[in-house]
Amino acid sequence: MTQLERVGLELEEAVAILVQRSSLIAEFYRDYGLPRLYRDSFDPGRSGGHTEQDAFGFLVETLVYQQLSGSSARAILERLDAATGLAAEAMAALPPEELRRIGLSGPKIKTLERLCQRVSADELSQLSSLDDLSVRTFIEGLYGFGSWSADMFLMFHLQRFDIWPVGDLAMRRSVQRHLSDGQPLSLPELIEHGERYRPFRSLAAWYFWADDHAHG
Repeated sequence: MTQLERVGLELEEAVAILVQRSSLIAEFYRDYGLPRLYRDSFDPGRSGGHTEQDAFGFLVETLVYQQLSGSSARAILERLDAATGLAAEAMAALPPEELRRIGLSGPKIKTLERLCQRVSADELSQLSSLDDLSVRTFIEGLYGFGSWSADMFLMFHLQRFDIWPVGDLAMRRSVQRHLSDGQPLSLPELIEHGERYRPFRSLAAWYFWADDHAHG
């Protein structure tokens, strides 16, 4: 059985549990099917999927997506991919003016430079064997990366099932729409709402994203 097949089976089992537990998740499942744990999974033009070998590329993708809309980030990422293949050596060789032409801001160029200098393929290859907290500590220890980036890496690269990305505005907006009658939620309240979906909070988060995208 391949890793992808194994994840597919685990997804079905996990969603079945969530559907039994939550009528809202059952409704989401009827509307959106099984979660697809890859970035931009609501975009029919993206096939998704990341392997352990392209962890560096995923970190770069996460950097590009920071504080940008999906369409803007995709356009920048496509240009960067065309120029470098999202490979560390190729990116390190690009001068800052070329990175600016591609669309990266000054702070993101600095972060990319630090990333190329800081991480090694060996370090990244070991992340899949670490627990969630250890991975989070590593990602948040990188210059320019924070808790949102760690959440994205855990959910969409390592496909960990129990991540609740409280720093994501789209998820917060969707949770508020469905669970608090549209009223703003404090961080503790948002965390508390996520507790009902343990140990499959990543899958619940994906459904809230999917519904936000559908109503965006």
